[in-house]
Formats: sequence, structure tokens, C-alpha cells
Amino acid sequence: MSKVRVSIFAKLVAIMLIMAISLLGIVVAFFVLIVSPSMNHAAEALFREHIARVAANRPNLAAAQHLAERANIHVRYDGPAGSWATAAWMPSAAEAPNKVYRFLGHGYYVVPAPDGGTYVFAWVFRRHMITVHNVLLTLTLAIMVGVIVMTHFVLRRLLRPLLALGDGVARLSSGQLDVVLPNPTRDEFGTLTDAFNQMVGRVRDMIRARDQLLLDVSHELRSPITRMRVALELVPDDQNRALMKNDLAEMELMIAELLELERLREGRGVSLARQDLVAIVRELPVRVTSSAPEILVDIDAERMRTVVRNLIENAQKYASHAEIDLSTTDDRVVMRVRDDGPGIPDSDLASLFEPFFRVNRSRSKTPAGYGLGLSICKRIVEAHGGTITAENNLGGGATFTVTLPR
Repeated sequence: MSKVRVSIFAKLVAIMLIMAISLLGIVVAFFVLIVSPSMNHAAEALFREHIARVAANRPNLAAAQHLAERANIHVRYDGPAGSWATAAWMPSAAEAPNKVYRFLGHGYYVVPAPDGGTYVFAWVFRRHMITVHNVLLTLTLAIMVGVIVMTHFVLRRLLRPLLALGDGVARLSSGQLDVVLPNPTRDEFGTLTDAFNQMVGRVRDMIRARDQLLLDVSHELRSPITRMRVALELVPDDQNRALMKNDLAEMELMIAELLELERLREGRGVSLARQDLVAIVRELPVRVTSSAPEILVDIDAERMRTVVRNLIENAQKYASHAEIDLSTTDDRVVMRVRDDGPGIPDSDLASLFEPFFRVNRSRSKTPAGYGLGLSICKRIVEAHGGTITAENNLGGGATFTVTLPR
């Protein structure tokens, strides 16, 4: 329902519907308030003058029937010459004043006859006018419905590039950098689609350039770091030497992780084999629950150990307790890593798996690292054809969910 409220397509259709209803109301009001009263008033004046002349000519039944067929004017006579009527429903002179049905189709007019009797005239002109009005309104309504239906399909076709753009933006925000939208139009939407495709290309080139720069820098840093480690062996063994060794170890670890990210790009660097995921997870000192004692799946065991280890270490930075839950469906294996920490800020969820992204350090009880662990997890899981997501728990803490094909 919320999508309908914000949909521009729904808004345009609603505008068309309101315009159609308004136009129909104007037409109805015009006929009811202006056309019908004017025509009825003029017609009634002519009718009264005409029936006075007809009554003065003292028509008989044959002449009255001819008048009914020719002008839709029915007559009833009651007087010295007897009683007759051109229609069985014609009331008598005494009943006519109480049967004024002008808005329902006909009105009754009592006119004295020259012989002392009475004529009752009924003109069914209004009945035909109402029929004509109903037909006209029905036709107008049908035309409007047809226009709305046609407009619905035309708008849907015109706004199809906008729907494709929305889908492309969603795919791009999820990390799919190979999005290329078709552009069948040359209007404003076509221009916007071209601009979107160009933007995606520039973003893709920028990210590739960034990754290539990181890779090149990582390769270039290995040689000077090796020379620094050799030179460090000549430094006297004291507290400064220990600190320098720790700094070099951290730099080597960061470079190794960057190179690992590059090796995992587009599924490279993964060797699949049939493994028991339950046994791999139970190697870590953490509480594990599983829906089955054994879950066989095609994975790279060493890479999957890296995923589980990084997720547990990430949880232990922010929480005092973490646990793993394993379950299966017909075609999927789901692993959930839960913790009881403070959770993840909503503003950080979208960027959590980006390289070098770190949650606010003030929320962590241990150093936050370089922000590469979760990026490596994402690359490994995607290389297995799976997905990894993060969300906050309702009762506190966070849950990382890894889904793998069986």
C-alpha cells in the first residue's frame, strides 16, 4: 500500500481519474441544471398552447390515437360523448391532479372540452428526454472509462524506463557494478538512462582504479617491509624493537589481506570440495547449534574457516557472547552468527562490508583492525555463490547471516 502512495504512476492515474470524474460531474450538472430546465420550460409552454387548440377541435378516439402515434401525446376523454383513452394507464380528470410524475416521464394536464366534458393530456416527451440523457451519460462514462484504461497502458509504457531505472539503482546500491540498462527511447527518460549508464561506468572505473592502486601499493610495500625486517634484526633488543616488530607485523597482515581480496575477486582463488560445515564450525571455541549433526556442502574448507573466524572475532570485539546457528533448506545452508553487543548503527549497515570501513571505535572494547575482515568474508561467500548480510536483533546485538548453495 505504501508503494502505491508514492508511485508516480499511481499518482498520474489518480489525476486522470479525478479529471474524468470532475468532467462527468460537470456534464451531468450542465444537463440537469441548465439544459433540462430550459428545454422543459419552453416545451411545456408550447405543449399547453397546442393541447388547448387540440381540445377546441373536439378530437375523437381515432384522431387522438393518431396524435399519440405522431407526437407521443396521449389523451383521455370523459364527458357526454362517453369515455375513452389512447392508453390504459391514463388517469381520469379527478385522478390526474394527484399524479404529477413530470420528473419520472410524463405530466398530466386537464383541459375542459367544448361539450362540457374533460380531456386529460399526457406528454411523454420527458420520458424520451430522460432516456436520451441516460444514454448520453452512459456513453460519456464508457468513453471516459476507455480513455482511463488506454491512459493506464500508455502511462505504463511511457514510465517503463523509470521502473527500469529504479531497478538499476537498487542493483547498483547492492554492489552490482555491471548494470547496463537498455535504452529504447530518445525522450527525457532516455537521456536519464544514458546518464545512469555513464555514471555506472565511471563508478566501476573508479572502483577498479582504487582496487588496482591498493594492489600495486601492496605489492610495492612488500620489498621495503622485508628490508625493514632484516634491518630490525640489527637493532638492540629492547622495548622499541618490540614495538617496531608489532608495527611491521600489522603492516604485513594488512598487505596480505589486501592481496587476499584481489585473489578472491570474481570467484578466483576458491577450490570447492564436499565438506561437513558443522565440523568446521565446531573447531572454534563458540557455542554451536545445528538442525542436523552433519551438513555436507561444496565449499573451500580453509576459506570458510576464515569466514567463521573473522565473524566470531568481529563479534568478540563488540560483545561478551557470540554463538553460531546452522540450518538448511532444500537448496540452501544458512549460518547465523549472533552476539549480545550494542548492535550496529543503522547508518553503518550499508557500508559494513566495504574495504577499510570500520564501525565507531568508541563502541569497541578491542582495536577495530583495518576494516578488511568483513570485506574478505563477503568476497569468500560470494565466490561460493552465496550471500552475507548483517542486521540488528530486536533484543540487542547483531546477527550476521551467511547463505550458501547446497
